[in-house]
Amino acid sequence: MANNNPTKRGHSLLAFFLGLLVGIVLVGGIVAGVIAFILNLKVDSISANKDGDGNYIFINGDPDDGGVGTVMDLVKKLGTMAKDYNSLSLGEMEVLIPAVGKLTDKLDDGLGQFVRLEEGELQAVKIGELSDFVKGLANRVNIATLIGPTPDNAILTYLCYGVSGITYADGSWKGQFKAEDGKFHECFFEMNEANGKISEAYYIDENGEKVFAPYLTLDNVSKRVDGVCNDLTVGEIITDIPEGDRILGSIKNSTINTISDDLNSICVQQLFPDDIYARGTAAAGQTNPVAETYLAVTDTPMPAADYYDNYIYYEEDTENGGYKLAGGGNGKLTAEEFNNGSYFTCGEGKILFDAKFVYYTKKDGALEMVNKGLQNEGKISVFDTNADYYTYGGTSPLWKLLLYTAEEGSGELSETVYNFKNISTMITNVSANTQNSTLRELDAAGILTFTNKADLEKSVTFIEGGNPVTTKVGEIELSRAIGLFVALWPST
Repeated sequence: MANNNPTKRGHSLLAFFLGLLVGIVLVGGIVAGVIAFILNLKVDSISANKDGDGNYIFINGDPDDGGVGTVMDLVKKLGTMAKDYNSLSLGEMEVLIPAVGKLTDKLDDGLGQFVRLEEGELQAVKIGELSDFVKGLANRVNIATLIGPTPDNAILTYLCYGVSGITYADGSWKGQFKAEDGKFHECFFEMNEANGKISEAYYIDENGEKVFAPYLTLDNVSKRVDGVCNDLTVGEIITDIPEGDRILGSIKNSTINTISDDLNSICVQQLFPDDIYARGTAAAGQTNPVAETYLAVTDTPMPAADYYDNYIYYEEDTENGGYKLAGGGNGKLTAEEFNNGSYFTCGEGKILFDAKFVYYTKKDGALEMVNKGLQNEGKISVFDTNADYYTYGGTSPLWKLLLYTAEEGSGELSETVYNFKNISTMITNVSANTQNSTLRELDAAGILTFTNKADLEKSVTFIEGGNPVTTKVGEIELSRAIGLFVALWPST
């Protein structure tokens, strides 16, 4: 099993971001060493933030090159970005988030074949003005350079023939042409065999007749450029998005017109599932194990006779009745833990429905949060037994402090979906959660470290409200522990 200690697991980028936020709310002097460590953690030292060649993947950790030196600098910069997201330029985003450079490079390469761009011109474009920028290129187009595009150039092919959704299979290229009536037709290409360029694009109508797609003229330039903004997706422009690229992967179905809103709506859960949910053993070459989704069921878990590493396990909830996830709330156990207790399971690939988790459905084979874009995004109040819901289950102890929120008027914590639009609420939430977390939970999250775990099980008795109270050390909340510490401190 992978070690849950963030330091030993390669300093996961967002795990230490959480550590920073938690450190902000701790009372000075109580855990000063932990606070100093988190606040001054160098982004450059986080191994998960670099590829095999030492290049930054998610966050630029070089302050001399426009990046951030410490995790505190990162939080400040993210807060500034969240206030006026649309005013950010692609270049500014690229400086902090190197993965965005793949989008600007592809746009620059594609657009540069039919219009001359000044050095740095594309990087200077504001995200909220990207659509207007692309539309404005029409007056600078040299039509002669557009004659004979190759089908692997999505932008140029659309401009010339209005064809999108291009694929290659069985030795030929195909695409989709949108007619004047809004109907899509499967489109084929006549190719120049000498140079591999398109000479014509056509589709077959209901009468079996070949209909040629209108090619680019000065009269339809504006309309075609509008189509680039409305019809072409990031996935068509960037055909080689790596499977592990969470940022570009999350917007691969976005168009240029929707990219601003879509980037602003990307949630934490989409970007870092392997850090938030993954349990188990990391594969060769990976920092973290890959998070798995489970089919939600309403069946009562059955006693587990044998141990399987990929199963989700439950234990009886003696305090509230019913069952609760084992393994500190994430449902994963080691073989040793399994053999030393009594556990239950719903079987391979399944997890018992719990309203506090975030849930997904599958759309065209891809996961999509239920109630996407709504106030209750990801949450299910009534389980539909005729629908298939999927969930990662519970978060790691560290991420629970960041993502779990108590509903107003209720002490029950449930996972909340956070994105750039409500990142300030997430920071406030960490403050409240930390103060109300027990010492056992903070130890599990790696925020406080008890070298001797047996100390958490020791019983202590103290006077509170004039009455003696006996409890285990691990069950004392942080705010309560601070109060006890202050009460025991000798007066001066």
